[in-house]
Amino acid sequence: MAKETTNISEYRKMDVAKLKKELATARMKLQDLRNQLTIGKLKNHQELRKVRHSIAQMETILNEKIILEAISHGEN
Repeated sequence: MAKETTNISEYRKMDVAKLKKELATARMKLQDLRNQLTIGKLKNHQELRKVRHSIAQMETILNEKIILEAISHGEN
């Protein structure tokens, strides 16, 4: 997944392919954290919230980029 210091401005700088890759990695990390929670190994429950928040940010930026691409292709 993205580094802990990745913020929304860094997501905006990424291209669509890189953002999709980061999003897939974050989703895998979230699944792993959920599995750890289920078996009682997760010590930092706040990590779940951070990963979900990052996923939401990435999905928002990705959707913005897709919409902007569609609009720019429609103008040509």
